[in-house]
Amino acid sequence: MLEDHIVPWMKRWRIGCGCMGEQGTESLHASFNNTERAYKNMRDRVDRLCVVLQYHHFRILPFTQSLEPPLLKKRRAKDDKETL
Repeated sequence: MLEDHIVPWMKRWRIGCGCMGEQGTESLHASFNNTERAYKNMRDRVDRLCVVLQYHHFRILPFTQSLEPPLLKKRRAKDDKETL
């Protein structure tokens, strides 16, 4: 039964099954804890969780980082006044 499901699952999610064992789970848990400690200074828990999950996602599937839209540069107030 496992052989029928594991190959399509690996192809669909593009990740090996090593993360699904106990050792892989403990490794992910340690990684999440380390990342969360790094962002502990963020007050908003939801924002902090988003950053931790995004970091984890980029670490597991690095090619998705290229799909992230580029940050927009903030315009200065001086530039806004000149356009008016």
